Amino acid sequence: MKRLILVVDADPGCRDVLRNRFHAAGFDVSVLYDAAGIAHRLTLERPALALVASGLCMSGGLAEIKRLRNSDDDLPVIMLGEDDDATERIVALECGADDVVSKPFNVDEVLVRARNVLRRVGHRPIREPACGMPYRFDGFKLDFLARSLSFEERPVALSETEYSLLKLLVSSPGRVISVSAIAQMMESRVLDSSVRIWVHRLRSRIRLAAGACEQILTVQGQGYAFHPCGNADLKGAQHV
Repeated sequence: MKRLILVVDADPGCRDVLRNRFHAAGFDVSVLYDAAGIAHRLTLERPALALVASGLCMSGGLAEIKRLRNSDDDLPVIMLGEDDDATERIVALECGADDVVSKPFNVDEVLVRARNVLRRVGHRPIREPACGMPYRFDGFKLDFLARSLSFEERPVALSETEYSLLKLLVSSPGRVISVSAIAQMMESRVLDSSVRIWVHRLRSRIRLAAGACEQILTVQGQGYAFHPCGNADLKGAQHV
């Protein structure tokens, strides 16, 4: 399973160099010309890491990195600085960048730094919500402290994997998360087919407890999204 790298830079030469090198190293690569499009792109696909050009002052990439962190999104980000400037590097790190590489850069160094960041974040556990308060939906209660699910106060048996998958999905209601992204965030070296089996089993547990209502929707060609019943208006979503 290839990991996806998102390259965000208005410079076509920079985009092409990075895309070619990361492709050659075995990654999938997608590109954006404008950092303002990052938020929308993340609703369509979830990269393993983003390479984001800084832009000028606090506009562009720096602002988007800060917005991601303010929204509690921990997408790994390496900022591509416009100049070899200590102030810019410090600001980028304060905004939440995982690393900074200044232009002109050696593309092999960017690749090594990206691998190092991915190695570090690969050991991060899926984070519990900061507040620790249970998440309630459609008669269910997902208790993050007890790591359990119940329906109308009756326990719903979940495996550790099923619990982790549900926790991941409810952390971003309405956002489509790709199969590959789920695999990357759940476990390393897991097959996409395993994710589909996990989703099928989790749906079966929820359906057995509460009936036919489906909260985990399939978005064809994109992945899965969590929607409480009665709020499933996501375009392209299917109850399957």
